[in-house]
Parts: sequence; C-alpha cells; structure tokens
Amino acid sequence: MNKSLRYLSVGLVVALFSTVAYAAVAKWIFVPNAASKTLSFIDPQKDMVIGHCETGATGWLACLTPDLKKIYVGENGGDSVTVINAVTHKTLKHIKTGKNPKHPLVTPDGKYVLVNHTGEVKAVLLDAKTDAELKTFTVDHVNKEQKGPLMMHSAFTWDSKLAFVQNYADKKVYVLKIPSLEVLATIDGDSPAHYIVPTPDNKQAWIVYEGNDAAKIKTSVSIIDLASFQEVKKIEIPTAENEPIEGHHGIFTLDGKLFYFCNRGPAPKFGGTTVAIIDVAQQKIVRTLKGANSVGHPYLSPDGKYVVLTPYGGSNIITIVDAGTGLKLKDIPVGNGTHIGHMVFTADGKKAYATNAGDGAVYVIDMQTREVVKGIPTGDKAAQIINTYTNLFEVPGVYKSAQQH
Repeated sequence: MNKSLRYLSVGLVVALFSTVAYAAVAKWIFVPNAASKTLSFIDPQKDMVIGHCETGATGWLACLTPDLKKIYVGENGGDSVTVINAVTHKTLKHIKTGKNPKHPLVTPDGKYVLVNHTGEVKAVLLDAKTDAELKTFTVDHVNKEQKGPLMMHSAFTWDSKLAFVQNYADKKVYVLKIPSLEVLATIDGDSPAHYIVPTPDNKQAWIVYEGNDAAKIKTSVSIIDLASFQEVKKIEIPTAENEPIEGHHGIFTLDGKLFYFCNRGPAPKFGGTTVAIIDVAQQKIVRTLKGANSVGHPYLSPDGKYVVLTPYGGSNIITIVDAGTGLKLKDIPVGNGTHIGHMVFTADGKKAYATNAGDGAVYVIDMQTREVVKGIPTGDKAAQIINTYTNLFEVPGVYKSAQQH
C-alpha cells in the first residue's frame, strides 16, 4: 500500500484548492499537565482518561512523530526533554538538552527532533529513531538586558530541509539547514519574532513580529523569500485604539488562500483582541474581526471549513469562524478558567477537544451543534493537547503540493 493510501485509512485532510494536508490521527488524545508533571491519555471513543505517565518540570509543549509512535515533551522548568512511547503509554527516558527546553519539534519527514530553549539561544538536533544528539546550534546573545524567554517557537519548511529559530534578545531569526544546522541566513527584525510560518509551497516564510507598544513599533507580518532570504513585503497590523499589542500566532488556511493573524497582547493582562485576515495572493488585509481577550491561536478544522480562535490567558471564550469568509459564527465559553490555548479535532471533524489550563481539564465540543458537551479532568495546568503530527500548532498534519498526489 503506498503512503498516500495508507494515510487515507487513518485520517485524511483534503483542501480543495492548491494544497492538501495529510495527517495520521492517533487512537488516543495526549495531554501534558504542566504543573502535575504528567501526560494524560484520553480515549476519544469514551471521552475519558485511561491513564497517565510522568513527564518533568513544566512540561507544556509536545510533539508526536508522524508515525504516531513517540511523543516528545519539553520540560520548560528544567533541562530535559521527556520521551514517551505513544503506543504503550510509558515514559521511555529524559534527555538533557539545555536550559529550559521549550518545544521539541519533529521534522515533517519524521527523521529528526529539534529542541529549542527559553533559557539560552540553543537548538539541539536529535535522531528521531535513536534519540541520539546529532548537532547543536548555539549563540551567545548580545543584549544581556533581555528579560523573559530567549527563544519561542521553531518551525520547518514542509520538505524538512530548513528550520527557523529565534534569538529574542537580539531580535533575530536564524535559518538553519537540516541536518547540519548550518546557518544559511540571519534575518533581523524590529521586535521579537514570535511565530514563523512557512508557506505550503516552501517558497516563503511569513514571520509574526510581536511589536512593542512602548517603542511605538506595530505588530506585523514580514514575508521572506526563501530563495534569497530577503523581505519582499511587510504588513503592519491595524489594532483598535488603545489595544495592547503583541503579535502571537498566524496560520495559512488549508486552501492556502488566507492567512489568519492574532494579536494576543502582552502578559500578564494581555488585552489583545484583533484578528487580521490577509489575502495571500494580494498580500493585503481584507478583513479584521474581534476575538476574545488574549486571542492567540487560529486552529484549523481538518475539513478546512473553520478557524477556531483560542485565547491564551485572558478569557474562556473560543470563537468559531468561517475559514473562507472570515465571518464569526459563534463564541463558545469553555470551562471557567481563562487559558484555552490548545485544541485538536477528530479525523472527521465532528468533535473538538480544548484544554483549559486554569481548570486542569479538557472540554469536548460538538462541532455540529457548536456546544461544549463534556469536561474531562486531566491534571494541573492542562497544556498542549495533541492527537496528530504538528509542525505548527494549528495545522493538523503536513502540507503537500496537490500536484504530487
């Protein structure tokens, strides 16, 4: 059975236009509980927790390998990455990588794991099969006055050839060659680059810059050509009067036509509510809408029909949006806490599962009635819920050119 047909048997996401995203969906749903130092296993057939395994200090962000056999969890409160067998639900090992591992990320081809760190500008490449350390990239940042994280979220081109990592202190993005970690380019920004989003065709990277209220630097998206590594356009994001700014995440819809950008606002009060929708072909904003306080992540439903906006610390309201038109369909309260940062969908898109870190629980959402139907307690500070491979939080799988299939 060829690879495409095999993926059809376990879950397939198809966009109707220029791109498709293929994703094998796991039998279980996995939830790191950052304060409990555990990872919970949920059976989506019964919508109940069937077990836990141990992780490490502040294990918040995680990644499944594309074959769904292993999970990597960054122990952001320590110096290690937890490796978990996703089939047997057993913790396999803890790998020391550096100061405050943030988000272990597996390449789309499943060969490597790149671990970044918030306590130092350091990226460690592991062999995904053996977990052996292969290469290390590190930079001694110049701005020693930096307070807060030194790195945030990495990303790969969809062909697994390039990686993108940040240096928050010096406002730089490094483009690294995989697997050598050779620096191919250094991209300077006007503020920290929070999220780097490669286009489905691997020709560009769209960088979400946080902006800075005090310095009167607007949050923005910078479009980088990956042949020359030069900026081809910068799109400043308009926000409401007196709205705090801190650009957070952005994502391309599954058809590749639109880019959704979220202005979360700075912690701890956040206050960002603007979601900008950019026409990719025209490279201009075609609509803005107002999300909940701290709107941060634009999650894509596997059928490509919806974008679900989740708040990252300031609200318990998620917003369902028509992906193609940008029209708001419904606001849904999810639990009582105010951190609904992460969610996943079943392969058929009929159910969604969202974590509420404040409640220490996962909430089941019926996507047809658009109502919360159940709460599932998991552990203290329920964090990045996963059930498929993700290069970027919000994309359920791997973009591939439609012409390849």
